[in-house]
Amino acid sequence: MKKFAIILLALGLVAAFTLPAMAEIKPYGSMRLGIFWENHDYDNNAYNPGWTNDNDDSGIMMDISDISRFGAKGTVGEIFGHIELGLIGQENATGYTAAMDNLEVYTRLIYGTWDFGGGTLTVGQDYTPITFISNQEGPGIFDDNNVQSYDLQNAFIGVGCLWDSRVPQIRLNLDNGLYVMIAQPDDPEPAGAGRTAGGDRDANLPKMMVGYDYKAEGLFISPGLAYQTIDYNDKAVGGSFDDDITAWIAFVKATLDLGAVNFKLAAHYGENLANYAISGRTNPYNGGVNAAAAYVKPDYSVEDAECWGGFIQAAFPIDPYTLRLGWGYSSSQVDNIGDPDGDGLNNTNEDELMGFFVNLKIPITDNFSATPEFDYWDGMKNEENQDDPDHWYLGILWQMDF
Repeated sequence: MKKFAIILLALGLVAAFTLPAMAEIKPYGSMRLGIFWENHDYDNNAYNPGWTNDNDDSGIMMDISDISRFGAKGTVGEIFGHIELGLIGQENATGYTAAMDNLEVYTRLIYGTWDFGGGTLTVGQDYTPITFISNQEGPGIFDDNNVQSYDLQNAFIGVGCLWDSRVPQIRLNLDNGLYVMIAQPDDPEPAGAGRTAGGDRDANLPKMMVGYDYKAEGLFISPGLAYQTIDYNDKAVGGSFDDDITAWIAFVKATLDLGAVNFKLAAHYGENLANYAISGRTNPYNGGVNAAAAYVKPDYSVEDAECWGGFIQAAFPIDPYTLRLGWGYSSSQVDNIGDPDGDGLNNTNEDELMGFFVNLKIPITDNFSATPEFDYWDGMKNEENQDDPDHWYLGILWQMDF
């Protein structure tokens, strides 16, 4: 055993001294810790969540952001590689156990990019082009008392920001700005009574996306189109229904640098965003229908969800600080389903969300910053035309990069 350990140590030292001659690989890490005072206003909440009877509920949230990370990236031969792991804090875990097995490490990124001269080919798990975030640092609109994860740096996910996360993909980016991508298909369970009767779902095609990146001095603009279709039928239980659930999204993202102020904005319109696995559009306060997902009726007919939204952010560099203001909005609606949950209320209204933030990034050292922020989330109306709760957060995001 001792000889084996010495051999391993020798091999490690050889690798440490020879790897720099073969590759340029740089490890990195980033710690993000947030402390926020949260306030949830349930005065107008028609659903009154079962975990509180208070008209207002408030308290301190403090934890490591679940997007804290450790990784490495660099070039080996003709390939640029990137590996990144995420580190989850206590608040994001499900509760301490004797074995401490809830302190999860998860894979964020693992991909390689080949530059072939006229463009690049990326293979692996990476962000998809539809993901384009703001600099909103605080928790999200549905981040209540650990009911969902403590998603610091929410970035308007679900409230104007399209978040397709990081998925296995093959993406071609040409030097002229055109890109095409195929990615792992997502097959989330559709909403509705029909699905409970044994409907079978099959993804026969990957997610697809095509777009164009235009860059000029101080300007970036990128329109794109995303598409996915899932076969949905009841043949598995001897029926004859055969249909599909199709999700498509037209989107545009842009930045504009005017020196004294920099703008970042995005807008989208499409159908069945939740079926495409766009995160943050599911409303945990509603009592029946996910207004961003296709709804399958008892007769297996499919009603599509109409979805749209966007956000805009303005950043003001005030050396050495950066002041940011942002606003976001999203709307989702499913028509012609009536009252599927039987509570006497029609479920065909718009489910709307709106939010805004203001923050100030304060650099303490080159790799250490503090960002105080105020967020306000307006639940607006849900698909039953009732009020959802409003929320606000006030706190600081601390970030150390190393």
